[in-house]
Amino acid sequence: MRTMQTALLAAAALAFSVHAAAAASIQAAPSDIKISLFYHGAAVEVKGQAAPGEDVLVKVTPSEQHEFHLKYKGKAAGIFWMKLGTLVFENLPSTYLLASSGPVDKVLDAEARTAENAGLDALQKKAVIKAEKGAMPAGDWFGQFLDFKKKEKLYNVEEGTVKVGADGSYSCTLAWPFQAPPGSYKIEAITAKDGKVTGRAETALTVELTGIVALLAKMSSDNRVLYGIISIVVAVGAGFGVGIIFKKGGGSH
Repeated sequence: MRTMQTALLAAAALAFSVHAAAAASIQAAPSDIKISLFYHGAAVEVKGQAAPGEDVLVKVTPSEQHEFHLKYKGKAAGIFWMKLGTLVFENLPSTYLLASSGPVDKVLDAEARTAENAGLDALQKKAVIKAEKGAMPAGDWFGQFLDFKKKEKLYNVEEGTVKVGADGSYSCTLAWPFQAPPGSYKIEAITAKDGKVTGRAETALTVELTGIVALLAKMSSDNRVLYGIISIVVAVGAGFGVGIIFKKGGGSH
């Protein structure tokens, strides 16, 4: 009898847990961002539902993660500054946007922040940085990587920008950077109570080249000479360099 009661209680607890996790919802608009000739980024409106009294974090990362190969400089023979080698950065997203209903370290405890990659400190804990060849040079390479990403607006944490109503409805606006490369992204809503994750929901965001920008991007690899000529003509007509779009918007994850 006691075994049956224990099993029923366990099943009820599991059902409650599944219901609580499923209670979170999320919507994003637009869900498909087009990179056209005059593209300068976008505003992504995110909204959804959490349980009353819960905090909410909204996190955006690429659907797939790849390593980065970045060259570093140093003094050769203690005199000349020059490129000395290449560093490989692993377990780090190309784009990382995080918004929260309060200070991240108050919304989630340390264990949950690490598990959810919530916050820049959590990213640093999981980052792997190594030299492509030879010994690893001394230096705060994660700090420099972070500075670069922040300057490009590809890493951004905004605390207190997710507004949560008394009924648990939440909303926020994400400033989508035009420097973010085309591809598939994941927008997650993580709900929390007393520092612990209580539920989650996610939706997809697609960023893609369109129109003449897509045509020129394809041409840049298929016919570089013609691409260069057309780019100059379009740049003069549009008043800015189209190539900058590809440089800042067309990189890899």
